[in-house]
Amino acid sequence: MTGSLPQQQRHDHFSTRSIHVGSEPDPSTGAVVPSLSVATTFKQDGIGKMRGYDYSRSGNPTRSALEELLTSLETSPSGAVSQDSRSDASIGESLVFASGSAATAAVAHWVTLSAKEGGAGGKDGSTGGGGHILSVNDVYGGTARYLARTARPTGLEVTFLDFEKAGKDGIREAIRPDTRLIWLEIPTNPLLLVPPLRLIRDVVHSLPAATRPLILIDTTFLSSFYITPLLSDGDNNSPPLADIAYSSLSKYSGGHSDIILGSLTVSPLTASLRPNLLKGLRFLQNSLGASPSPRDCHLLIRSLKTLSVRMIKHGLNALRVAAWLNDHPAVERVRYPGLKTDGAFREISHLISPNAKRETLGIPFGGVITFAIKDASAEGAERFCTTLRIATLAESLGGVESLVEVPYGMTHSHLPQETLSTLGITPNLIRLSVGIEDYDDIVDDLQRGLAAVAATEKV
Repeated sequence: MTGSLPQQQRHDHFSTRSIHVGSEPDPSTGAVVPSLSVATTFKQDGIGKMRGYDYSRSGNPTRSALEELLTSLETSPSGAVSQDSRSDASIGESLVFASGSAATAAVAHWVTLSAKEGGAGGKDGSTGGGGHILSVNDVYGGTARYLARTARPTGLEVTFLDFEKAGKDGIREAIRPDTRLIWLEIPTNPLLLVPPLRLIRDVVHSLPAATRPLILIDTTFLSSFYITPLLSDGDNNSPPLADIAYSSLSKYSGGHSDIILGSLTVSPLTASLRPNLLKGLRFLQNSLGASPSPRDCHLLIRSLKTLSVRMIKHGLNALRVAAWLNDHPAVERVRYPGLKTDGAFREISHLISPNAKRETLGIPFGGVITFAIKDASAEGAERFCTTLRIATLAESLGGVESLVEVPYGMTHSHLPQETLSTLGITPNLIRLSVGIEDYDDIVDDLQRGLAAVAATEKV
């Protein structure tokens, strides 16, 4: 019929979906900004006759809008053909939690939860209790703390593995009969290592489909703008790199250092093959009380509308700053996987989203850089950080402002000394979250800090 739309159409691209999904104009008022629902409870038209919601811990309209948006950004490929040009037409689903740590807790409990409740069944895969997580060894300190210490009373066991050194055989040997989950980060925190994701996926998918461990990838350092591990990576129609994408939304997704939220997104393929997974995660989200504030969800919907433009600036700034640091005589051990000279560059070149445009220096790969100040003491590292004028000495990352921290004495200080030494987390190691300030101002600031160290320690 003349003027009719085709039954199928191309997905809108990332930036368009980040602005419009979950933010459709209000049908009654025409408002172009979604309403904030702060109600804790909702009227029922009869006993058990709900209009979609009963109590906000279990579900809330504002949270639902955010979860719809995240699902689209994590699982809908730009340019793909679908019935819906904006949203994911499959059964992938996102869950938003009160924090990234709350999402971590839910996943850990899911491993030990009985299969009847939608969990992984624990040690025996059925009745619950126990179970095993195989985690990358260089992992966020809060994750390591929860898996190894907080969750210990549930019987959960965790092994921290250097996947790069382990290789195919070592990875296969590390997967136990009761391994229910493999926990990965891309890149790792704080050393910015890039695990061999394709190799790990291939090893895991060579195991029986019904009982193989699931793969979770923490993409906090990149956001869904730079990597979407729930989509096929185009490698001969291989399965996606992950079953679950995890993110501390407080970082780049929020982008302004004023929101604490976390999320889990289950891939459409995994949701269809393991339908109880979503049941179990929803059960835990509700029963653990890990529900997010509607106000934070509303604010994050706003923040995601500018994610693409912010990530472009973060990535370009970080790539240029990493190259500058790499050439500085007072600096060593610069890690930024997007830099052509970085050892992980070859590994990331086929993982990165088409949103990342190749530059002369390499590929923008998020905004975090790690480096060591040559021969500096712990006091010298502190002097560097406190001398800076643009970058602020503070934990966290991903805000529009540049932040700097010393993992040895801050985010990873609770790790055993042996672990710190093995990983190479030394007192002079700096983690820099590059903001979206002017590049020249950032570099001038870093030079000021390095000069202060040189003046006191003659580095």
